[in-house]
Amino acid sequence: MMSDDIETRRCELQQSLDAQKTQKQRNLMGQFATPYPLACDIMKRMRQLCACGNTISLLEPSVGLGAFLSAFHNVFGNKAGHALGFEIDSHYYEPAKALWQEQDIDLRNADFLTVTPDNAYDMIVANPPYVRHHHIDTDTKQSLRNDVKEYCGINISGLAGLYCHFMILSTKWLREGGLSCWLVPCEFMEVNYGKAVKEFLIHSVELLSIHRFLATDVQFADALVSSCVVIFRKVRPKTNYQILFSEGGSVSAPERQMLIDSQTLSVEEKWTSRFNDNTNSTETDTGGTTARLGDFFTVKRGIATGDNHFFILDSATIEKYSIPRKFLVPVLPSPRYFKANSVSGCNDGLLDTDSQLFLFNCDLDESTLKASYPTVWQYVRQGEEREVNKRYICSRRTPWYSCEKREPAPFIMPYMGRGESSKQIFRFILNDSNAITTNVYLLLYPKKSYARYIADKSTRSKVWNVLNSISKTRLMNSGRVYGGGLYKLEPKELMDLPVPEMTKILKPQTKVVQLALF
Repeated sequence: MMSDDIETRRCELQQSLDAQKTQKQRNLMGQFATPYPLACDIMKRMRQLCACGNTISLLEPSVGLGAFLSAFHNVFGNKAGHALGFEIDSHYYEPAKALWQEQDIDLRNADFLTVTPDNAYDMIVANPPYVRHHHIDTDTKQSLRNDVKEYCGINISGLAGLYCHFMILSTKWLREGGLSCWLVPCEFMEVNYGKAVKEFLIHSVELLSIHRFLATDVQFADALVSSCVVIFRKVRPKTNYQILFSEGGSVSAPERQMLIDSQTLSVEEKWTSRFNDNTNSTETDTGGTTARLGDFFTVKRGIATGDNHFFILDSATIEKYSIPRKFLVPVLPSPRYFKANSVSGCNDGLLDTDSQLFLFNCDLDESTLKASYPTVWQYVRQGEEREVNKRYICSRRTPWYSCEKREPAPFIMPYMGRGESSKQIFRFILNDSNAITTNVYLLLYPKKSYARYIADKSTRSKVWNVLNSISKTRLMNSGRVYGGGLYKLEPKELMDLPVPEMTKILKPQTKVVQLALF
């Protein structure tokens, strides 16, 4: 049995070792330790699912200092059998090895995803490293994609985070009928790269349950991510069975739960919508199909400048470098500083406000710019001294100080919002100026067949009112959520938003087929 003071020593070690690393270092390796109370709660749920006969063996593929190992012994008691843990970082491995040396635990300092299975385990419980795809080198990423394809025949996206590979490839280490439990971000249920994980959970194993923590209930103090716990069994799935979806409270005692028929789960849908009883309550029938925002608008992100500090100018900078108007495009401030719900323009299309901001956008080559506008060239050189030209987006433009040309949109929406209050999470801004935005906004451009109607001021105002009448719940269901109640909508998600009310103002257009006689 485990001595009582091991967990106390483990917690003290965790705080000490974490403090020796910067937040950036831990982010790169996705190192966010599982809180011990949460680890115990997850183990209680696993104990409920395990047969009570023999001792249970455990595999932890990203063990850290062993929060799950400690919870395993605490919850399973004398039923806790042999455990194997992998830790790639010696910073945590060496102290963990010393801490657990008296227990029936085998710890290995290795990259779990590169090790060939040498045993089969009853249970996997893990909080895998939350490493985003852009921190995985190209060769490793391709190797992992090949491994997933070879193991289960699924093509996983190159955008998938490391945790997606852990969830799938670790199953090779389970005995037939073994249980696998994962504390992972909710995002796989919402984004395109999560389709491979969903396909695996539906077709390759028996998905038992998914528990989603409330967006305001952040599980990791040092990571802004909305979390869930996924549990599945390594068996061939039945044709149809029921899957437990739960939300709020704890894993072992959720606030709300529902049973979902496995046949109704689709790889294409956002599984997060299944946690909401009223997912479809805001949709009405419009001739057999529900009108979507994308029927009326094309939605695009605002301009990605590559360096807003360089490209977004105030009047003082413009005056200092005598930058002419033809190189300037009016731009809205960040949503943090712009609280109005509408934007009016002067006769020249500029924002009707005392504090103007402009996007610097010049497509003249360097020699022409230097000869014709020496003070503007001086500003560009100042940017090069700060190596703005070497930044990813800027380095792929010619010249680097030119930006994408974008027309102003009549409706604008900040693409992120918080849902901690009863107020509307997202707001739609009426834009009656020539201002464009940076990529912290979404821009709604009317489709050609509706542009002439929306050009009418009265109609435009009605459309704006409809947009702002869309319920908070409907917007939440269409987007994705992060820890702390932070919600986000991407262009495609907003275009897929049900807007049956819009048909009262803008009639859905149907193609007219003209018959000709020959």
